[in-house]
Amino acid sequence: MDAPPSLEDSLPFIEIGEWMKENGLNVPTIFAKDLELGFMVLSDFGDHHFQDALQKEDNDTLYSLATEEICKLQKSLPDSQKKLPTFAPSWQSKELEIFREWCTPEISPSEYQEITDILVKEVDKIPKAFMHRDFHCRNLLLCPNKDLGIIDFQGAMHGPITYDLVSLLRDCYVSNDPDWVNQQVTNFQHSILSAGLSYADVEPEQFIRWFDLAGLQRHLKCVGIFHRLQIRDHKPEYMKDVPRVLGYIKQVLDFYPELKEIKKVVNQASISQKIS
Repeated sequence: MDAPPSLEDSLPFIEIGEWMKENGLNVPTIFAKDLELGFMVLSDFGDHHFQDALQKEDNDTLYSLATEEICKLQKSLPDSQKKLPTFAPSWQSKELEIFREWCTPEISPSEYQEITDILVKEVDKIPKAFMHRDFHCRNLLLCPNKDLGIIDFQGAMHGPITYDLVSLLRDCYVSNDPDWVNQQVTNFQHSILSAGLSYADVEPEQFIRWFDLAGLQRHLKCVGIFHRLQIRDHKPEYMKDVPRVLGYIKQVLDFYPELKEIKKVVNQASISQKIS
């Protein structure tokens, strides 16, 4: 790994990775490091990403492996609140601002914050645990022994228990059948309950709501990031995934009428697909 210190702080990757490995998670082993120069020697999981494996392997088996890892993350790392930054309302708002800045800049920051405040408050009510924060198909690799390798965890936080699940099942880069997704959410709730994580002991409808709202916050941020990549960084290739992510946003906004003001904002935004 070549991570110049002036561009990236590698210490979180080291500290979080060591903590995860101590608790039985399959993350790269660090053989040598020099933080002053920004170099590390890591074990190699290969290049068979989860996204590629979905084209060749049994999808239900792969997703079962991945959801088991999320369950393991939450069960094995109970001290995340002490060791990680919290996915607080201020952080949520900072991420949501990316959508406003790059998709609907005509709305003032104060007006936008007032409109999205209902979402921020509801997401903050979701029980929190270890949250990888980017648990999607491009940050998981299928190792030769069929274990999943986890990478890109340096941004981990103490956050909503459904956030990693929605990152995986409503992936920005992979489409899944909505009914199948809902069944996987129910299965995950049963799994973490069986693991003794009592915060999941709620009605299934409540757990689905936690899943939907955590996803809405994430996906609004992602649409903003994809537009920023195109406009500022001249990387238009991410725009092809915007319709998929907007589909997730539409699904949630259509189901929760209390979010009608957010839906108006999305409809008025300068994005590649409108929500009707």
